[in-house]
Amino acid sequence: MRMPLQHSDKKLLTMTAETSLPRELLAAKAFFGSGHPLFRVFGIAMDDITKDGAVMSMPCVEEVCDQQGKLHRGAIATLLDTACGLAIFVRLGDMRPIATIDLRVDFIAKPEAGEGVACNVTCFAVEENIAYVRGEAFGRDGGNLLASVSGSFAIGTAGPSFDQSVNPSNKRAPSKKKTIDDEGIISFETERVTALSTVVGDVSPYEKFLGMTASDDNGEATYKMPFREQHIGNPLIKTFHGGIIASFAELVAGAHLTANQTEQNKPVCSSMTLDYLRPAFAGTLVAKPNIIREGKRFIVVVVDVFLDGAQVSRGRFIYKRAFASS
Repeated sequence: MRMPLQHSDKKLLTMTAETSLPRELLAAKAFFGSGHPLFRVFGIAMDDITKDGAVMSMPCVEEVCDQQGKLHRGAIATLLDTACGLAIFVRLGDMRPIATIDLRVDFIAKPEAGEGVACNVTCFAVEENIAYVRGEAFGRDGGNLLASVSGSFAIGTAGPSFDQSVNPSNKRAPSKKKTIDDEGIISFETERVTALSTVVGDVSPYEKFLGMTASDDNGEATYKMPFREQHIGNPLIKTFHGGIIASFAELVAGAHLTANQTEQNKPVCSSMTLDYLRPAFAGTLVAKPNIIREGKRFIVVVVDVFLDGAQVSRGRFIYKRAFASS
């Protein structure tokens, strides 16, 4: 059985994340700590820094679980995406601006109920202004392989360095067009929407945490997710975290399948691939799903995500039919 935190067989140079960070990366302890709204809710923590990567983990937090009390795959994808960013900072030696180009997560198994997850991600190459990452997620109790991740990130993108977001002297400019209510939700729509449960039935704690809604538009469901403070990726420029966008898109794909399938057992997402087209600043995301393949064993759903009419992401999700043999 493979264990995620045993590095001696890999001959990696490791340091204790709390005591041996290079001076240039000391801000990472604050950025990836409990002061970050999303990481605080998820309980995401830095465990180790390796030569070209990082080990991060999160406990089983009720708010980000599925209906069986297991960490939701979207939460695992968010952890992996976060670790990808830290791995790139380690490889670069600083926290210059980066942006996800594409991210793929393959889901191999589910964690046990109540089990936390750890992941080990490496930035294995940097070519010009693109960083390449790969890694795996494991159950913290049994050490079972749960998921794998790979992706590419643009280096030196527009915007401030991530370490500036943890500098208390930095002041964020207030939004001129949107206002935030007491719960940290930015609202600028008045049309009637319904809870996601009216479309897909009972929803998981993670779906409730995301705050997704669905409205009926001429017989077709329109899926939306208004921004919350807990959705933040970079606090300084207030953008959606890439893992949150991926979670939203995957849940929309699943809801769309449920609404258009007659099978008693719901298909299971086995793989997600996200292309990030532009930054998703605070606002309300709108998702449009489309089933592009319905095979005997697999179903493929594409979800386009928009903000203020501009497409910010496209996700492709592969679902295994529940009765298909593995």
